[in-house]
Amino acid sequence: MDCQTVYAPAKVNLCLHVEARRGDGYHELCMIMQKVSLCDELTVTVSEGEGVELVCDQVPLADGEDNLVVRASRLVLEEAQRRVRVDLRLTKNIPVAAGLGGGSSDAASALLTLNGMLGNPVALPRLHELALQLGADVPFFLQDDTVWARGVGERLTPVCIAADYVLLLVNPGVPVSTAAVYQGLTQDDFSCCTPVERIDDRAALCRMLHNDLERVAITHQPVIEKVKKRVASCGAEGVLMSGSGATVFGVFAHKKNADKAAERLRSQQGWRCEVVSPL
Repeated sequence: MDCQTVYAPAKVNLCLHVEARRGDGYHELCMIMQKVSLCDELTVTVSEGEGVELVCDQVPLADGEDNLVVRASRLVLEEAQRRVRVDLRLTKNIPVAAGLGGGSSDAASALLTLNGMLGNPVALPRLHELALQLGADVPFFLQDDTVWARGVGERLTPVCIAADYVLLLVNPGVPVSTAAVYQGLTQDDFSCCTPVERIDDRAALCRMLHNDLERVAITHQPVIEKVKKRVASCGAEGVLMSGSGATVFGVFAHKKNADKAAERLRSQQGWRCEVVSPL
């Protein structure tokens, strides 16, 4: 029996531009994806036998083929042509359906960890192909860089962010359907983006903050607009919704100021607040 525990980080989208709707129903995107220090914990145990089982005590998750972590593990086993027993224990710290990529990160961690435990039978380029089968965000979590993600999110180019900052994540506890948000987009929501190789300071970073999904997400969950205003009133230098929501983040220069804002919003609003660092 072999057992490993790994950490699956959340992400934020420092910008998210929807450039066009494709003929296949997906959208052409241009976005900066940044990992942050809020993480799920995944324990993978490989033993004699057969089958893949997942246990998660914090939140109810889909079973079998509807669960990305289970699907990721089965894809590795199929590609490696191995018959073993895989037991997965997931500790969720990243809010579900919150625009932070928790499910995609968990799936990528399962791909990398199980493949490594089996002796890396699946080469990294093929692992990226399997990741894209699971979801557009999953390939991002296979690598370490902060990136520009283009296409549906699969074309990744590193970007250097030299700014010194921390983020306050605020989640009001309401779910947002990513599919519903994209379905609600109109041509007026689309915008163009010109990627840069380097972002030198917080002012430049805050000028980049943009999310074409905000309008539709706010129509589904108006509290997102309230969260943005409250985070701004707490001294954030820039505020944006991450992904398809409902999590909002604020950019702060110093952790002590972000911590004060987090405590204020927890006590006044009851929202979940996490101060995180970029990874």
